[in-house]
Amino acid sequence: MRVWGPRAAKLALLLWVAGAGALWSQRPAPTQDTTHRVPGTPVTGRAIDTATARRLGLPTGPTRAFPASDALMDSLAARKGYRITHYTADSLVMRQGRQGSDIRLLGTPGNDALVDQDGSKLQADSIHYVQTSCRLEAQGAPSLFGDGNVMIGDSLKYDNCLKRGVITNALTSFKQGGATWFMRGDLAVDSGSTRMFGASSSITSSDLPLPDYHFQAGEVKWLNKNVMIARPAVLYIRDVPLMWLPFIFQDIRLGRRSGVLVPRFGLNDLVRPTRNYQRHVSNLGYYWVPNEYIDLLGSLDWFSNRYVEVHGAMRYKWLDRFIDGGITYAKQSNLDGAGTSTQIGWNHSQAFDSRTHLTATVNYATSAAVIQQNTINPFLSIAQLSSQANFQKQFDWGTVNVGGSRSQNLSTPQVNQSFPQISFTPSPINLTSWLTWSPGLSYTNSQSFHNNSGALLVPAGAGSGTDTLSQFFDNRATSFSLSTPIRIGSWNWSNALSVNDVASNQRREFFVGDSLHQHRILYVRTFQTTVDWSTGFTLPSLFGNSWKLQPSISVVNATSQGPTAIRNQFTDGAFVTQGKRPQFGAGLSPTFFGFFPGFGPLERIRHSIQLLVSYSYAPAASVSPAFAHAIDPSGLNPTAHSDPQQTITVGLSQNFEAKLRPPPGDTTAQARKIKLLSLSTSPVQYNFERAKQSGLTGWQTQTLSNTMSSDLIPGFSLSLTHDLWNGPVGYRVAKFSPFLTNVSASFSISEATIRGIGGLLGLGGGQSKPATPAPGAAPNAGLAPGTPGQPNPTSGAGPTAPAYGGIPSTSPFRGPTGGGFSMNVTFTSTRFRPIKDSSIFAPVQLDSQYQGPGVVQQRAPGFVPQTGAGQEQMNVTMHFSPTPHWDLNWTTTYDFHTRQFGQQYIQLERDLRRWRASFAFVKSPNGNFGFNFTIQLRDEQDIKFDYDQQTFRQAQ
Repeated sequence: MRVWGPRAAKLALLLWVAGAGALWSQRPAPTQDTTHRVPGTPVTGRAIDTATARRLGLPTGPTRAFPASDALMDSLAARKGYRITHYTADSLVMRQGRQGSDIRLLGTPGNDALVDQDGSKLQADSIHYVQTSCRLEAQGAPSLFGDGNVMIGDSLKYDNCLKRGVITNALTSFKQGGATWFMRGDLAVDSGSTRMFGASSSITSSDLPLPDYHFQAGEVKWLNKNVMIARPAVLYIRDVPLMWLPFIFQDIRLGRRSGVLVPRFGLNDLVRPTRNYQRHVSNLGYYWVPNEYIDLLGSLDWFSNRYVEVHGAMRYKWLDRFIDGGITYAKQSNLDGAGTSTQIGWNHSQAFDSRTHLTATVNYATSAAVIQQNTINPFLSIAQLSSQANFQKQFDWGTVNVGGSRSQNLSTPQVNQSFPQISFTPSPINLTSWLTWSPGLSYTNSQSFHNNSGALLVPAGAGSGTDTLSQFFDNRATSFSLSTPIRIGSWNWSNALSVNDVASNQRREFFVGDSLHQHRILYVRTFQTTVDWSTGFTLPSLFGNSWKLQPSISVVNATSQGPTAIRNQFTDGAFVTQGKRPQFGAGLSPTFFGFFPGFGPLERIRHSIQLLVSYSYAPAASVSPAFAHAIDPSGLNPTAHSDPQQTITVGLSQNFEAKLRPPPGDTTAQARKIKLLSLSTSPVQYNFERAKQSGLTGWQTQTLSNTMSSDLIPGFSLSLTHDLWNGPVGYRVAKFSPFLTNVSASFSISEATIRGIGGLLGLGGGQSKPATPAPGAAPNAGLAPGTPGQPNPTSGAGPTAPAYGGIPSTSPFRGPTGGGFSMNVTFTSTRFRPIKDSSIFAPVQLDSQYQGPGVVQQRAPGFVPQTGAGQEQMNVTMHFSPTPHWDLNWTTTYDFHTRQFGQQYIQLERDLRRWRASFAFVKSPNGNFGFNFTIQLRDEQDIKFDYDQQTFRQAQ
């Protein structure tokens, strides 16, 4: 060991390179899967692995170590005012002159000389330092190690006085942008280590000895560790030159900083491949960081012959105050002057303390039609802009929530909002061990604007013809509820008060009169206020292990057709009330089991049936004529005057479960159970008191639903809904005629599903090896289109403004290839019973299409046959890999009635190791479609070759 003075040689070149940072990108690293990777691929945030280093000839550390320290060396190292340099070699030659010393360290093959100063190590065959000329030379494959970086070369020369040095044919690696980059070439550092130069440099992220690609630069220069300039730059694929650029300029500083944004455009936007190709350039703008709390962005997007869009965004974050959020602004203007749209967004999150929080998400657009017209994203064209805000405060005695929501449909001008929404939930108050009070309060005000009323009919006698003038109407609904349940031992006493107020300016037509005389009244505005109070006791349950009997006693309204009090246009705004009556009820929910022998891999099968039965009785009670007229102005509903109740409700739930046989010879494994089939049937209700009345029956269930599911197919669900009666339920003229009205089915199929079913049936099927992700692939990268307007984590140093047009913004270059087959299918069907089958019923809202010569008029209040062509749609999402390096993704919606595809999204991807090729086609329900072809570098996604063609439907 030798103690060198302050003029001792410094390994400045190594330290400079270790802090040089990035060459090509200043963006934060995208999230990367470090648990599944190709062997030898560098992992972000770790030192380069040994296998990769050996392939490249890059060592991971010195080949020799220093001998153990002794007391003499420890005492020398403890001396103050000196810089410590450790060295070891096979031989040391030292000449001491008047002006300084000349030191030469010599090694032997396989046992090089090694020098360590402040943690930076230099290893070489020979190391020569001349103090008089301040010259440090290393020959014989010098290797420099420091701060996790490694650099090797053929020779090293450094002037410690002028602070200049050069290493010839250098090879080093560094981390940047989520990847490990390798650089070869002659590197030099100037005085002060403020500038660094490279000659004949090669830069790549490929870890192969013969890289897949590399950038070759004649001259490279770094300024102040902040800016990199290279000229000229040529992209090589293997040894084939593919692209030449006169120069490259890149800011390589990390973190947030002000600067010009990198424009996004392709080669086809510079030189059009066809005359019909529409050029587009995006992300023209500037990013400004005034301080550590906020940043601002302004950018411009231009699409030839379509629109220009201006973006603005501001983000703020104050860690000490737990405040985080941002404001966005976008204005889209059609170049033909047909319209403009302005969108404003605000996201805010704030924690005042550990029990007080405020969150807000606000989105507003002045013209949703412009957004929908200029997008090819199938999800955006049918989406809606949603806004929410909520303030929550937790106290020791309860929780208070105040908030609201607003949604704006992009395909229609309809706007729905709920504001304010207030809820108060006190903590349960335990007065004694057997008495608990749990009150709750809520208030909601909901409004709906710009609802389309469609074609309007004028009353008879108002003139000839039909008024088809279309107009919009608004609705408002305000509700208040107060609940005060009390637990008394094993009894539960429920109390609830609700107030609802509804107002609408929709034109509505009512039939007013009695069964003999009817006339129509058209109201331009309608309103209604209801007050309802209910109370009851839930008694202790009986036979809890078998029949599960649950009795109850409650107080209900005299008629179930209306609330306790009501006022509307039929009462001239005055409240009218009805009385109360007792109601007695009981419920049964027994479960019956049946066991059957198994077959194949099934050891045993169990069938369970749960019967859900409830009975309620409420004696008849009359209501005043004024109240009956308020809830039934037509006078055709007999239950509006008296509504005796003696009802029974029956529901059914069935499950078929199987226990699998254990593997042969395994006596310790626990038997696994699976659900073969689950079948749930909706309840059916019958009223014995209603059946006693003339012209009525006791049936009170109009539709019946059956829902099925199974574990054999993941995600399998089948729902069937039947309209049981040809007419309104409860009337003798209605015939029992089940008619299928709704079908909803969904299921998923994958390789695991096929293997599981095959194994269940004894057909074998083993475990398949998981697909190996491509280098640099993210673990959960989606292949379906994403939601526009979200920041892209790999684009720009600052916030990204939302984009309306273009192929869906989720990057298709992060998902692994070589995955197995998977498919998700959803089918929905809606049908209406033909009108000719329901023509014997005349609804309250009379219409000529339900009447004709010889038709018997049997009025059924409230029954309006549904009409329409119905709808049948199927959604399919499929993914499979024809080869280990190809991926195919397909998402579509097909309408069986129109025999057209509503939307299409097809994407074909090819893994090219460090590159990725993608072919994408998308068709939106609005008629717009686009085609995109891109070859992109995984480790620097701004380096790409793309073709993007979008076709928009001409506005009518």
